[in-house]
Amino acid sequence: MHRGKGGFAQVIVPSPLKAPLTYEVPPDLSDRLQVGMRVAVPFGRRTVTGLVLEFVAETRLEKVKKILEVLDEQPVLNSSLIRLCEWTAKYYLSSIGEVLATVLPPHLRKETPRIVALNAGKFPQCGGLQEKILAALRAGKTTPTVKALARRFFDTGFYRALDGLEKMGAVNIRERATRQARKTRLNPAAQEAIEPPVRREFSLTAEQGRALAKVNDRLARGGYEPFFLYGVTGSGKTEIYLRAMEEARRAGKRSLILIPEISLTPQLLDRLHERFPGRVGVLHSALTPAERRVQWQEVVRGNVDVVLGARSAVFAPISELGLLVVDEEHDPSYKQEEGLRYNARDLAVVRAKLVDCPVLLGSATPAIESFENCRSGRYTLLELTQRVEQRPLPEAITVDLREKTWQNRKSPAGKTTAAVPLSPLLKDALQENLARGLQSLIFLNRRGFANFLQCRLCGFVLRCGHCSVAMTFHRARQKVLCHHCGADKPASDQCPTCGQPTLLPVGAGTEQLEEELRQLLPGARVARMDRDSTGQRGSQEKLIRRWEKGEIDVLVGTQMITKGHDVSGVTLVGAVLADLSLNVPDFRAAERTFQLLSQVAGRAGRGREPGRVIIQTYNPEHYTFAHVLSHDYKGFFAAELEFRRALSYPPFTRLAHLRCEGVKAQEVEAKAKLLGNWLREQCRQPKYSGIEVLGPAPAPINKLRGRYRWQILLKGNQSAVLLGLAGEAQSAAPRSSGVRLHIDVDPYNML
Repeated sequence: MHRGKGGFAQVIVPSPLKAPLTYEVPPDLSDRLQVGMRVAVPFGRRTVTGLVLEFVAETRLEKVKKILEVLDEQPVLNSSLIRLCEWTAKYYLSSIGEVLATVLPPHLRKETPRIVALNAGKFPQCGGLQEKILAALRAGKTTPTVKALARRFFDTGFYRALDGLEKMGAVNIRERATRQARKTRLNPAAQEAIEPPVRREFSLTAEQGRALAKVNDRLARGGYEPFFLYGVTGSGKTEIYLRAMEEARRAGKRSLILIPEISLTPQLLDRLHERFPGRVGVLHSALTPAERRVQWQEVVRGNVDVVLGARSAVFAPISELGLLVVDEEHDPSYKQEEGLRYNARDLAVVRAKLVDCPVLLGSATPAIESFENCRSGRYTLLELTQRVEQRPLPEAITVDLREKTWQNRKSPAGKTTAAVPLSPLLKDALQENLARGLQSLIFLNRRGFANFLQCRLCGFVLRCGHCSVAMTFHRARQKVLCHHCGADKPASDQCPTCGQPTLLPVGAGTEQLEEELRQLLPGARVARMDRDSTGQRGSQEKLIRRWEKGEIDVLVGTQMITKGHDVSGVTLVGAVLADLSLNVPDFRAAERTFQLLSQVAGRAGRGREPGRVIIQTYNPEHYTFAHVLSHDYKGFFAAELEFRRALSYPPFTRLAHLRCEGVKAQEVEAKAKLLGNWLREQCRQPKYSGIEVLGPAPAPINKLRGRYRWQILLKGNQSAVLLGLAGEAQSAAPRSSGVRLHIDVDPYNML
């Protein structure tokens, strides 16, 4: 077929299709249709929302369907954001449609439902299933959708029967008109929570001034430059972010600031509203669909100067983007672990390059790969070596937990539980801190009451039926839960193996630690921050506000408490079991442990009173702890770099993680081994000779959510070559309806 210039459009639909689809542009739509606009297009039996990627003058296709409707008055994605989507699809070996499904919020990619209306008349030629469908339509009080009707009939011939009814005129199938979305405001409670406070004035330190001057110079000159702001905890990195964003606004540009988790939002939002009153957009998963729709529209229309968001906000539709900021750039939360497995930190750098503007990454504990980029000159390093107002870094010590006996104790319900390992030193420090009216932070990166239930007679451990992990005991709910798939069951002391009432809790979690601290510190205001205690909407922000106001004496929590919170009353930090992340089978275990402990230690001593940190460990000789105690990131970096170099891990190589998974263990193992053999054969070719294939081997968590998992790790020095082989593996993997292959480029979690 041939049409005049731009007579056809390449349209991306949110699906796994690798390439865009071609649709004809009707003459009545050609004048207002632009690249980046959403359109309604026919897709099989459905009408779906797609996005116009480009226009073409002709196509070789014989039959081309027409675009049905233009859904926007202006493009929702600009050209640089579309290029970012294309880069993301290519690098992470995904389809452009899957990227689009990630970029567009749900309200912009909904399918138009098809409804089935009954026509008047008699139709004696109907078959048995068709008669049942007609009877259901006559009995119904509303006009059902095709999907709703299909759920009522399990016969495999439902759609064929429905097509027959439509052809004979018994029913009419049409698209339901989409209702215009009501103009929605953010709820009053949310607006009240972000009421802009009185602006506080800060004098920059000499180091802050030098760092800001370099960023502002690049903003004035324009162009791309990646900066890395490495500053100790409490050195004032946020103030540099804010002033750089103010400079961008003076130049008529907008800014995007990414944070790893929404738990960091309240304090940062307050400070953003001080500087940019009424001009701040917020994008994260905790917003309601209505709130997210309003925020997205405000960003598209250019009504905000700064957008704050978590991982997915890297795709925010900001025009005139002049500065990107990635706070706590080391945090693994920036890596998406399901679906499109992208890293928002890395995409922020790519987006800045595409837009041709500076990007500012910041952390007190940089990712090893990022600091190597500074060392090699790929990033411009900016350093803050001192806390503001010359406040000292907290004094840190370790407590050796080895060869100490922790007495079991009786719970309030009269049952025996294993004691939480609180050393006498930490107990005394907590009591002293409370007596002085100061706040304490206690870190244990394990939620629940106990790690698992075990029979003291036969040794049985209660495990999840869907995952190869033990279930965690949550005493407040009297349940055991799987923290991976969410399965739960009532807790009991009856052992299913020997039948005796001898199942006892083993290990400690934040729930048990909270109870222990309440007994140790009677009268103290103790609170807990973990996923269990902050599940309700708004509960996390309320807890943080109480913590900031000094209404909590001791805060117990998981890694949620380790980052971003700047509370001047905190003078004591305790890490109860510092080895937990060190014992994970991952080459990043030491790096992750250093980052967690350094970040949580950095919460202490941010006010007038000096801080103190007590780290309890069973392995005090490990090099990680020596560098945590001395607040020496560069020393840790040097030691860790040699370890990575010896084993050829990033930053010296690139990784691609291939995982086969399915419901039948033997089938998954067989397919993984076939794929592993094929990969080794490919590596004999000259173009792939530098790639190392590790595995296949069972994943550390071999069964997850009912699916068995085997994995292969590809290591190579050249990114393009590694991606080429991993991409070929997608096509070469043995076809099977029961086994899926997932590919994760630059993986963070290989459990």
